[in-house]
Amino acid sequence: MKVIVSSRVAKEYGARIRRAVPRVRLAVPEVRDGAVAWTADPAGADACCFSEDLWQEEEQRRLVLPHLFRIQGLRWLHTFSAGVDAPVFQVLLDRGVILTNSSGATAKPIAQYVIAMMLHRAKRIAELGEQQRRREWRELPADELTGRTAGIVGTGAIGGEVARLAKAFGMHVIGARRSERRARWVDEQVTPKQLPRLLSRSDYVVLACPLTKETEGMIGERELRAMKPTATLINIARGRVVQEDALVRALREGWIAGACLDVFATEPLPEDSELWSMPNVVVTPHNSGFSPLNMDRAMALFLDNLERFAADRPLRNRVRSTG
Repeated sequence: MKVIVSSRVAKEYGARIRRAVPRVRLAVPEVRDGAVAWTADPAGADACCFSEDLWQEEEQRRLVLPHLFRIQGLRWLHTFSAGVDAPVFQVLLDRGVILTNSSGATAKPIAQYVIAMMLHRAKRIAELGEQQRRREWRELPADELTGRTAGIVGTGAIGGEVARLAKAFGMHVIGARRSERRARWVDEQVTPKQLPRLLSRSDYVVLACPLTKETEGMIGERELRAMKPTATLINIARGRVVQEDALVRALREGWIAGACLDVFATEPLPEDSELWSMPNVVVTPHNSGFSPLNMDRAMALFLDNLERFAADRPLRNRVRSTG
């Protein structure tokens, strides 16, 4: 079996890959002086596994991706990302390539980010920081999460972990999901059509859904006006789930109390975006999922799937469509 892997995967996990499937051969693309040099001929590769460097680094995408499209007989691609909304994934699916992702590998750090943002708002951390910079000693009335309601849109791996942590803080959790199967850690479950019920009752609305045709632009003026004026929107899904112009207006005019945003319609967030300077907004650069533990989690999933693939068994985290 021949498997294409990124240089980082080969360097850090090559030995573990060979132990999992002893007969595997690795083909690694290395970008040198604007060209791709391979450690082994990639022709006839059965599978491909790339860490985030392929999708995040422009030179890697430009030079390496074309090779993947030319490989005849490629049967499986595993990505270390959870999101698969990039067009390349659907192109490969249309070719009959099996696609698996690393959904769940970043659930813990992202969920901890969400709770941190809730506490940031409840404990008025930004205002306390401003007071410290002014050397001003003044008590600020603060809130707690106990008894508050978290509305989680999308209760998959990430949303489910948010729900678990929210329950640990004594919160009431409402979850929205397409599946009728009841999500764990959720007190109430609604369908996408019942989203207004979740929005109107939540103190914190957490967007943790994938970007699809159904979710793109899902949160617009009507949905923002349905939220409590004291509520906070936390987006760790994709920027295009929210209609950004409507959100800016909602924040400016007080339809909602604030927003904590890790994702945006355009990234990096343009310098002239009003979101940068709004006092009721926290802007972070799409790094809520960062953790030094993520690679090991994603690799454990890939190694399990590699053994399954070699034994012709069903793969975990299989993606059927990106839309």
